[in-house]
Order: sequence, then structure tokens, then C-alpha cells
Amino acid sequence: MSALPLQSVQTIRSPQPPRLEVVSSRSQRRSRPKSFYAMVTVGGLIAILLAQLLLSIAVSNGAYQIAGLHKQQSELTRDQQALTEELQVLRSPQHLASSAEVLGMVTNPSTAYLRLSDGAVIGSPVAARASDGIAMGADGQALVPNELLAGIAPVSATTGSNVQSSQTETESQGPESTIGSGTPDGALPTPNTR
Repeated sequence: MSALPLQSVQTIRSPQPPRLEVVSSRSQRRSRPKSFYAMVTVGGLIAILLAQLLLSIAVSNGAYQIAGLHKQQSELTRDQQALTEELQVLRSPQHLASSAEVLGMVTNPSTAYLRLSDGAVIGSPVAARASDGIAMGADGQALVPNELLAGIAPVSATTGSNVQSSQTETESQGPESTIGSGTPDGALPTPNTR
């Protein structure tokens, strides 16, 4: 080795060239987007998103209202069907016959018809007897029972008198009422056909 001292090796750096920048002209600066336009765009997007959110809330609220109305409609339909069934039970011949018997009416086994065109009586009319009534079986029940009438009482005499008083009110209303006009007291009201 040599006796010469080590000399530090210095790295030689080459000088860096200066950075060059392109200077924009005034027209180029004006054509660049500015922050105002960016804020308007972002604000528009936010407004669109809020409108979409509010519309979806309104639509879902309407869907809940429609579901509630469908539920209410099904309940009303069920109530209507129950009332229709109850009305059909009250209109049944068995109920009408038992209500008529409670009011003091009796069935007449002989049939006679009145032809309205000429007033002729067809058949042989026979007066009904108090012993005539609904045909009962050996057990005391009607021969044609109606199971739907199990808990329904026939019309009472007080209800019948209320119906009769409402008919007399209708008769006393004047000449526009065609039922019962010209009938003596105690006679059945009949419609005027001529």
C-alpha cells in the first residue's frame, strides 16, 4: 500500500438545469374551470340526491297508506259478508214463519189466488183456523229446521206493533201513499192497482 493519505472522494455533481414552466396566457386562464362552477355542480348533485330521497320517502309513505287502506277494505268486506249472512238468516222462510206465528198469524192450508186483471178468485178460499200453524214434528220442532236460527228470537208482538204504527203513519201522509188508501179500519192494507 502506499503511504499517501487517502483523499476523500468527492462526488461531482453536475448542475441541474432550471425548471421550466409554461406561462399561461390570459385567455387560457379565463378558460380554466373555476371553483364557482365546481360548487354549482356539486350543489346540483346534492339537490338531485335530496330530491330523490324525498321522493322515495313520499312513495314509501304512500305505500304504507295503501296497505292500511287495503287492510281496512278487507275488514269492511268481512263485516259486509257477516251482515249479509245475518240478513239472509232473518229472511229465511223458517224465521218469517215463526215471527208471523208470534204475531198471531196462522198458515192457511187451502190456497186461493186473486187474479188482478179481472178480480176473479181462483181456487176455493177457506178461512184459516187458530189451530193451523207451522207444521211441527213429534219432538215439537219445525219439520224443516234452520240451524242458523238457533240463537235468533222471532219478532215479538211489541216489534210488530211498532211496525204497524209506522205503517199507519205512512198511510196518513197523504194522497202520494198508494198503500192502505180507502181501506176501512181493521182491514189489511192493499195497493191500488187501478
